[in-house]
Amino acid sequence: MPSIPRDEEGPKQVGKGQCGTVWALKHLALKTPDEGMLDQLWNDCCNHRKVEGAFQQASWEFRSSVNILRWNSWVRPSKRVFWTEFGGLFPEEFQPTSGILSTRIHPLPPPLREVLVDLFAPPSVKANKANFLASPENHDCLVRLYLGRRAERSVPASFRLRNFDLVVNEMKYLQLDTAQIDANDVEFVFGRTPGLDIAPATPQSGTRGWKHSSFDNFFSFETFPESAAGVKQLEKAVYFNHPYYPRLFSKQPNDMALWETFKAAHLQASARLTESEMPGLFIEAVEEEGRRRAAGGSIFQ
Repeated sequence: MPSIPRDEEGPKQVGKGQCGTVWALKHLALKTPDEGMLDQLWNDCCNHRKVEGAFQQASWEFRSSVNILRWNSWVRPSKRVFWTEFGGLFPEEFQPTSGILSTRIHPLPPPLREVLVDLFAPPSVKANKANFLASPENHDCLVRLYLGRRAERSVPASFRLRNFDLVVNEMKYLQLDTAQIDANDVEFVFGRTPGLDIAPATPQSGTRGWKHSSFDNFFSFETFPESAAGVKQLEKAVYFNHPYYPRLFSKQPNDMALWETFKAAHLQASARLTESEMPGLFIEAVEEEGRRRAAGGSIFQ
């Protein structure tokens, strides 16, 4: 168990996932289960360790621009050292529980949060910019990378910085370069690397520092067989998690080009990692399903 610096304000709730609540403890995070979700959180824990182990075995060229949360330990209610040290810092009604202790994806720093408001917020938010940015919820700003979604922002009431959905046309505007598990429900996000200095930003220079993406949320992962059933499982995972994948058979040439870039990179990297035919079969299955859905009028129906 590492030494965790005490925070005068105690652990801070920074998000809720599909099976638990995330608490920030300085540079670490504790994910605790929601009611009835302990088994799912344990599955998240096991998959996290499996993914991290496989990722660390890959060469640096595949890992240099992607961060995985570093698993630390599985905390139990009986882990006296942890709860004696930190239990009193949680809200009064909080009871010791099981959870995943890992490194934390830190939120984007204030200069980049300001850029998001300046570029994408509706007029009503911009008019109240200082108060909006001062809201504690908007301090916890992670940016979800939706390579498979193209949209315009039109509902002022829905604008917020926590789990900010950055769609592909906005990435283009910002001039961003766009272990036998199925990666079902994985999330790719922009956050901040601890200790990284960010220069003052403007709407024109605000993409400096957006160099690394992270991914988390492992609880829906499942192992897949190297068979036709495994290919089908992988294809289903893509369409279940479609906003994060480039959009294929789109009417937008840029979307098609992004898919071809993803496809080429996937096959090239796979050839370095395995001699299996699965990567090629996976791409073929995704494209075949895409053609079927496009003929029905919706690529992600």
